[in-house]
This record gives sequence, structure tokens and C-alpha cells, in this order.
Amino acid sequence: MKLALSESQQLLEDTVARLFEAESTPQRVRAAEATGFDAALWRQLVDLGLVTMRAAAPDAGGSSLLDAAIVASQAGRWLASAPLVEAIVAVGLLHRVEAPPALLERVDAGAVASLALDETRTGRRQIVPGGAVAEIIVGYDGASLFAVNLAEPAARVGNIAAAPLASLDLTAGERTVLATGASARQAWEAAQEEWRLLNAAVQAGLGRRAIELAAGYSAERIQFGKPIGSFQAIAHPLADSATDIAGAQLLVWRAIWDIAAGRQDAAAHAAMASWWASAAADAAVRRAVRTFGGYGVSLEYDVQLYFRRAKLHALLTGKPQDQLDRVAARLWLDEQPALPEAGDVEIDFGFGAEAEAYAAELRAFVTANMSPDVEKKKHHSTSGHHPGFHKRLAEAGHAFPDIAVDGRPARSRYEVMAAAPLWEDLNWTRTPIAVTEFVAKMCQLWSQPEAKTEILGRILAGDALACLGFSEPGAGSDVFSCKLSARREGDDWVMNGQKMFTTNAHNADYILILTRTDNTGKKHQGLTMFIMPLKSPGVDIHPVYTLQDERTNIVYFSDVRTPDKYRIGDVGQGARVMASALGFEQGGAGYHAAQTAMLKHAVAWARKPRGDAGRPLDDLTTRGVLARAAINDAVAEVLCRRQIWSEDEGVGDPAIGPMAKMFSTETMYSDASAILEVAAPESLVRGLDSDLDIVETTMRRAVAMTIYGGTSEVHRSLIAEKSLGMPKSRE
Repeated sequence: MKLALSESQQLLEDTVARLFEAESTPQRVRAAEATGFDAALWRQLVDLGLVTMRAAAPDAGGSSLLDAAIVASQAGRWLASAPLVEAIVAVGLLHRVEAPPALLERVDAGAVASLALDETRTGRRQIVPGGAVAEIIVGYDGASLFAVNLAEPAARVGNIAAAPLASLDLTAGERTVLATGASARQAWEAAQEEWRLLNAAVQAGLGRRAIELAAGYSAERIQFGKPIGSFQAIAHPLADSATDIAGAQLLVWRAIWDIAAGRQDAAAHAAMASWWASAAADAAVRRAVRTFGGYGVSLEYDVQLYFRRAKLHALLTGKPQDQLDRVAARLWLDEQPALPEAGDVEIDFGFGAEAEAYAAELRAFVTANMSPDVEKKKHHSTSGHHPGFHKRLAEAGHAFPDIAVDGRPARSRYEVMAAAPLWEDLNWTRTPIAVTEFVAKMCQLWSQPEAKTEILGRILAGDALACLGFSEPGAGSDVFSCKLSARREGDDWVMNGQKMFTTNAHNADYILILTRTDNTGKKHQGLTMFIMPLKSPGVDIHPVYTLQDERTNIVYFSDVRTPDKYRIGDVGQGARVMASALGFEQGGAGYHAAQTAMLKHAVAWARKPRGDAGRPLDDLTTRGVLARAAINDAVAEVLCRRQIWSEDEGVGDPAIGPMAKMFSTETMYSDASAILEVAAPESLVRGLDSDLDIVETTMRRAVAMTIYGGTSEVHRSLIAEKSLGMPKSRE
């Protein structure tokens, strides 16, 4: 897996960014609005070879599709007043079909070429981006690919962005046929896909810049004695957009990687990237304008330029519903258009051959050991825990594969995550193992030697489970408000108090617990942590049953004696130890598999005939809801893969994990709810359709997932601070 630009790609991005920052200033953008075209900037783009960067095939010295996306993103970021994306695609297309040399010489020398986005039909005019400054326009009429030579510039039509749009009838004018038949259609389809991806990159670039402007303003504008960026009503929407725009960029990269690798889902991901970037950029610029308040709608402020450009690029792609239906057709109706050549893109979203091999190994092991008694225990909650099956997993090294044991090396993070979807596919609980693994890793880091040997030995042998004792009544996510007391008496500690939401405590042998050992300092001082036996005199476990069919617990401690050997970290240093614990919970990769599994079941339901009503998948509304869910799942996947990659590579961006967790859990809930709505009222009836039952269960589980490991609101605050540099939105 590799989700960073190569050295040459980074150099390209830096070079183009410097050019646009210097030559596409807000003043230049405003000055160009009279025509929508900055001729001096265009000349520089031509001279740098950016217009012709796709003229040669990537294997013959031309630029990759990812290189073009890098350029397009910077063009969007700095609002370049030139039809650069259209020209890159049109010039590349003209070269690929071997247009007449005189025509190629003209476009290579700087004659503006553009691309018709709709099929040409007699008597029908269409909006052509860059058409008001273009000399050559490439189109397709259903039978032939052609170039129209415009003897004089077309009249510009008024539009929100003051862009050089023209309304043209391409059946008129001097036409040069470039290709006919199947080859013509394939060339045109590939060019359309390339344009959509590069247009999506433009939108990702401008959307990010718009929220950066808003974040900067929010740190300067003071209201009620504080920067407005410290108010969650300002910070949280911008955090949502920072996440959405990151997902847009990653989804463009993912689609390009898919194309380069020849993956089956490449066309679907390309359509998803186009739809998502439009939606994400539209929301980003709207939130940015609102952050500026009345100044945001003033033409003197730059943010309105981004609002207008975002609308232009979104509407050029056509009706959003048509785009959604394109996604659905490619996912479920076998539509497979021709795709552009991507070249060597130098990024990789895959986990790798070793990881896929391990996933297959684990699946084979589980299948072989899925005896009838194990099958009966299947459930997504801790009630599905099967001690015998767990023991077999541990003995085979599959219970805690990323912890080294008995000379066996730990599996890589990529291997573990490649195998993770299996458990959701089986509707099998991973909670007891996941929580126990959390405690085992804390034990490795902090436990004293004697306790470490005992606890790790039992856990890794499959003979013990663990749970977490952080939350208390009234404290919520403010764990440092801990009141459960631990008082030293000789070599023991005596504990009194209670812990809430101790999921898996009824199965557990050990608890990772935060206690208060000193009340004299600030609340984050005087804390001490233990990994202690839970089955001790004085421990009383009471069940709490939840909305998501999961049992959690209240655990009461009444004069519970614990030897000091179970203390982890120094006395009074619990906050320091706790910081390492919280670091394990910041990401969303562990949640995303449930989202993907839910979507699979929803599609399975939609494919089933419903008597005379046909299949739900044949209904346009239902198909749109499923397509949105598929797009959200794809965005969640790329955000989570970036999180996994960043953990493995040690990338120090503290916003990456919160973005993945917040987005995946929030969209899991919203999509499951939307699917249940289009399936109503049948979706109310449990047992009527097993696939809908999974969707309904996932909807309830997702509500809880938005709370686990820090609520979505906590993560939005982190994203605003760490990704956008906004003031703290909490004290």
C-alpha cells in the first residue's frame, strides 16, 4: 500500500502550485471574468507542457492520469481562468486517434481545444466548457468522432462563474472526421471518463481551499470574546467538509489506481468520484460562505469566487440523479464503458499479495472449524462468543494475529485488515477479541514483568478475555473525571466505586481500569491504571441491555483487593498511560467492515423479485439510495485505508483516524436508515427478509458506533483543530 505522491509527483505538484499561486491570484481571476479567460496564464500553461501532458501515451513519455489529476487539483485550488482540463483531455484524444498533422500542430502550439460533453445531435445545441475561447472542439455524434474548427470565437453565454461557456450546434461548421464505428465510441467514452475524473480533481482542490479560507477567517473573527472557530456550530460543519474533500481526493486517486490495475470496479469508482466530488465541493463552499457570514456573499471577498466555480463544475457534469444512476448501472447492471489509459500511477490502495493470502488462509480455517455448535452461536454481539472456537483460533495464531507469540512473528497491519471483513460476512462477534487485544497491547507496553507473563500468557493461549473500565456514571467521555478510588494498603490496593459500559465484562477475566489514587490535584492528576483480575471478591457485575442487541455492564467494586503487581505505569501517571490507550481507538478501520457487509445485504434484498412489483433494484428511487450508500462505503473505505497506511508508515497526521471513524460510522447509520425507508413498511417486520434484518440491525449498531471510541462530535473537534488549524472548540 502506498498513498503518498512519489518524489517526481510531489515536484510536479509543487511546481504547478507555485505557478498558479503567482499567476492566478484573486485579482487576476477577477480581471479575467470579462471573458472568462486569462490569455497570459494560458500561454504559460502551454509553454510548460501542461496542455499537452497527455498527448503521448504514458508508456511513450506522456504523463499518467494521476499526474493530470494533480495538475487539475491545483488548477481548482487557485481558480485557474482557462479551460485546462478540457484542453488536456481534447489534445490527448486528438493525438490518440492520430488527427491530421496540421491539426495537431495547432493544438500543440497553443490553439485552445475543448471537448463536447454530450453526444451531438442534429438541431440540438449543447453547453461546451471553454467553447467561447476554443478554436477546435472535439465531439461525437453516435457514429463518428470529429473535430470542429471554429472560424471565429463563439459567443459566451452568461453563467454563474463568468466562465467561457458557449452554446453550440456542432453539426454546423467545418468538421474533420477522426474515427468511426466502435473505435470512435470507445475513444469518446474514454475521454468522457477522463474529463469527469479530472473535473472531480478540480472540485477537490477548490473545495479544500474554500474551507481553508473559512478556517483562517474563523480564527481571526472575534464574537462574544472568542474566535468564532471555537464554536462547534462553525467548527463541526467545516470538519465534515474537510473529511468529505479528503474522501473526494482519495476516491479520484482510487479510481485512477483501479483503471491502471485493470480492476473490475474501476468504472464504478470513476462515476462515484465524479458524483462525490460535486456533492462534497458544493457543501464545502456553502459552509465556507456561511462561515464568513455577510462578508461571504460580498463580491469583495474571495470565498464567493469559490462558491461560483464549484457550482459551475458540479453542473457541467449534468443532473446529479443521472450520475447516481450511472453509478448504479456500473455496479449492478453490467454497464462497462471504455476507460482512459492511466499509466504508472505510483500509488497503491491494495493490502498486497501476502495480506490477501492471509485473508484466504483465515477464511479456510474458519470454514473448516465452523461446526454446528459454533454455527448456532453466531451473533454480532458478545453473546456470540464461543470459548472452544476462540481457543482454536488462538492456538492457530488467528485470535490475535498482530501480537507476536512463542517465536511466531506478528502479522502485519495489512494482513490483519485484509482478513477483517470475514467476521462481518459471517455476522460473527469480534468484540471480545478486539477488546481483549486492546488490553493485551496495553499489557505489553506497561505491565510489570510478573503480571505481564501471567496476563499475556493466558490471553494469547486463548484462556482469558478482558474488558475496559474507563467510563463512570456522569463522566461520559470525560474519562479524567474518574472517581473510582484505589487506596494503598501494604502490597495491595483497595478499590471502591463503579464503572459503566464495561462491554464483555461478563465474559472477561481481566479489566483495564482507570482509578483515582489522589484527590488533591487537578482532575487529570492523581490517576493510576491497573490490569487486574475481574473475578475477585467484591466485584459485582450487572447487565445493561442495549439498543443494538448488545449486553454491556455496570461493574461495582466494594473493597476489592488488588495486588500492586497489577498496576501499570507509575502511581499518579494514569493520564500518561491512558493517552496510549486512547491512541488505539482513534480510527474507523475496525468499523468499516460492518458498513460494507450491510450494503451487500441491501443489494441482495434489492435484487429479489417482489411479485408484480418487480425488483426493488428496478425502482429509480431505491437504486439512487443504494448508489449513495455504495458511494459512502467507497469513501469510507479509502479514508480507512489511508488510516491503515498512515499507521503502518508512521504518518503523523492526527486528523486521519478521526476522519475515518467519524465518516464511516455516521454514513453507516444514515445509509442503513435510508435503505429501511425505501423498503418500508416491510422493513418494520423482522423475519420477513433476512437481508433486511441485517440492514435494520446495522442501523441500530451504527448509532452506538458513533459513540464508541469518542463521539462523532469529539472527532469533528479534533478534525477542525488538526486538519484546519482552527481554535479549540472545547475547553
